[in-house]
Parts: sequence; structure tokens; C-alpha cells
Amino acid sequence: MVKVEICVGSHCSLVGALNILETLEELQEEYPDQLKIERVECMDRCGDIKNAPVVKVDDDLITSAQTQMVISKVMERIK
Repeated sequence: MVKVEICVGSHCSLVGALNILETLEELQEEYPDQLKIERVECMDRCGDIKNAPVVKVDDDLITSAQTQMVISKVMERIK
């Protein structure tokens, strides 16, 4: 199972975390037994807003995350 933690704190939400979350939730519908999504209030990585949004895919921390980047990491692990 792929575990994805996504920061939904204020900085991350402002710069796209909610869009990433929405896409991940759609992907979870396709792979319900292979993907676990956890919303995290803060990962203490975006003191500099340039690092936001922050997403963790298993043990890989992604700063300045973009939707396609995150989905690619998740799909690498699912297949």
C-alpha cells in the first residue's frame, strides 16, 4: 500500500495542496486497496513558502509539489 501524507495547512493550501488532494482522492477511487491518503495539518517544511505544498509519498518528501509530480510517484509504487 502506498501511503501519501499531504499538508493541508494554510501555506500549502494556498499554493495548491487542495488541488493535489482532490486528484489523489480521484485516484484512490481507482485503487482503493493500494492507496492511503492522510491529511496532515503541518509538516514544518514550509517556513519558506517556496517549499509549499509539501507531500510525503511513503518515505519520499516532496516540497514545492505539483500534481503531476505526486501522481507519478504514486503510480510508480502502485504498479
